[in-house]
Amino acid sequence: MEKEREDRYQTVKELLNDLVALKGDAVAPRATPKTEDLGGKIKRHKLGLAVGLVAMVVMIVAVAYLASLVRNRFQAAQPALRPLRRLTFDPGLQSEPTWSPNNDFIAYSSDRGGNFDIWVQPISGGNPVQVTHSPDHDWQPDWSPDGSQIVFRSEREGGGLFVVPAFGGRERKISGFGYHPRWSPDGTKVLFGVTGFKPKVYVVTLDGQPPSEVQPEFLATFILLYTFSWRPDGQRVSLFGEYKPGELGLWLAPLAGGAPVKSELGPEVEKQVRALVSDLEFGITGLSWAPSGQAIYFSARSQWVSNLWTVTIDPQTLRWVAGPERLTVGLGSDTDIAISPDGKRLAFTIRTETNRAWSLPFDARAGIIKGQGQPITPTGINPGQLNLSPDGKKIVYVGIRYGSQKLELWEKSLADSHQTMLAVGGTIFTPCWSRDGSRIVYRGVRPAISYREGYSILALPAGGGDEKVIASGADDLIWDWSVDGQWILVTTDRNSPRRFGQLCLYPLSASPHAETQMRVITSSPENNLFQARISPDDRWICFVGQKTGDAGVQVIYVVSKSGGAWTRITEGKYWDDKPHWSPDGRTIYFISKRGGFFNVWGIRFDPTQGKPVGEPFRVTSFENPGRMIPIDMEFVELGIAANRLVLPIMEVSGGIWILENVDR
Repeated sequence: MEKEREDRYQTVKELLNDLVALKGDAVAPRATPKTEDLGGKIKRHKLGLAVGLVAMVVMIVAVAYLASLVRNRFQAAQPALRPLRRLTFDPGLQSEPTWSPNNDFIAYSSDRGGNFDIWVQPISGGNPVQVTHSPDHDWQPDWSPDGSQIVFRSEREGGGLFVVPAFGGRERKISGFGYHPRWSPDGTKVLFGVTGFKPKVYVVTLDGQPPSEVQPEFLATFILLYTFSWRPDGQRVSLFGEYKPGELGLWLAPLAGGAPVKSELGPEVEKQVRALVSDLEFGITGLSWAPSGQAIYFSARSQWVSNLWTVTIDPQTLRWVAGPERLTVGLGSDTDIAISPDGKRLAFTIRTETNRAWSLPFDARAGIIKGQGQPITPTGINPGQLNLSPDGKKIVYVGIRYGSQKLELWEKSLADSHQTMLAVGGTIFTPCWSRDGSRIVYRGVRPAISYREGYSILALPAGGGDEKVIASGADDLIWDWSVDGQWILVTTDRNSPRRFGQLCLYPLSASPHAETQMRVITSSPENNLFQARISPDDRWICFVGQKTGDAGVQVIYVVSKSGGAWTRITEGKYWDDKPHWSPDGRTIYFISKRGGFFNVWGIRFDPTQGKPVGEPFRVTSFENPGRMIPIDMEFVELGIAANRLVLPIMEVSGGIWILENVDR
């Protein structure tokens, strides 16, 4: 730009010099009286032409100069063009892309062969190459910095992390557990995590040494960890999550130990981030750093739509200085973000997801599915925390409409499909039918009545009506009614803040202060107690114990309704969740992640001895994203009746896309 200005200035200067020279030439020669008038006229004419020519040139140069300024300013005000193109076109789901170091290939997981395997495809086009061939699921690949290997999660051999040559070869196991492996920038270590109530992050080397935990004391204080990744320097790990109530942010934790540092937000950035996270359904996944360390990219879910975003970061202070800027605006689910090694392109998955509650014909006594079933909730409403009435004729569920920030409590008849909205609010949680189907109880937000502010347990008649406050003042999770309908079974954090360590019964007779007369069934100083259900004979309670710090594992137990010792029902090796009694009380059905996907399992139970009988057996076979139980267990629920099984089913498809020019 400066050179253009100088060139234009020199052009005008030369023209003006020519004009001066021309004027000098016109007056220098001597003239006779006869020729003086004619010569003067000619000279004056030439001078006028020169001056006009110079004026015209100056005007043209000025107009061109002004036009260039306007054009440059207009172009500067326009957003960078970021072409978007699709890389994969196969049916089913291709997802979890990772770049080769030379930017020429992308590895990803695909179920084109019936189960997930790792494939590699050139960016320029051409046929993909299958890298793994196990009958078990292989997924979550990450390409090593030197280009020689790919690390991935596999469900073979009980599950774990494996490495394989980049274009196929002998696979080698490097960890017996873990998800979402990520190579360190120098290629000597692999970072990975485990899921659970209290997530953990580990690193493992390739020399056969066991994995080591990253910043365990610091991570133990997190309420929720959304995602983790390497910082480009390879010395620190990025942790994005909720550290304390309301304190959402990005921390950089030194791998070698030491105090983690929070990445602070500039005032304008903080304002925009707060507006974004005000959505009740907000979530962040897949954080990825630009190789320069000057930006982060992530997928953020807001109002049930996931798009890609970027934030500019000062690499020295780690301060967020600009953004968040939305990079995609689709109505699908943009996930699995991966930045190219040259920092110019993003590969990601665009997923199409449909969530509906399904009813499957079921023999609860035999534990057998007897047909394909059918959806019982409409598209456009994500059904969560569904609860089936004991007679199997009605459901109640928490519905979340796409694009809405309000939760809706719905009741639906399975006989005639008539449904009624019972309540609307920002917080509706764990609705539950009474044993006779006449009332519904749930956790909601109302002005607290007890000694401190908090949630309330609310009851209302089936079909709608006036709500009645049962208890208030704490974060109570509602699970069941007693057989006689006089007690509500809950887990509470009243005597153990930030930990749900007490399983209690609240008497309805003490409403609206039932918490003052609660009866403790059992408690634990080291376990969170969830998903409790009373047996049909009113003698036993099954529940989930999640040991604090034991991420990725949940165990189902049974305890007498009068209290006492726990009896372990499941092995303590898997994520076992959502236990429910069969109507005859002789089987406990539950959801378990054994084999990579969540499925319904069952185990026989002797109500006389209060002990399990035999080994767990599988009920459903959802092994493909085409139809699967959603992975977000917070909103998933199971319903069991004598002839019906109700559960949410997610149908997923999608492909890999590439977004260009993200560094502009």
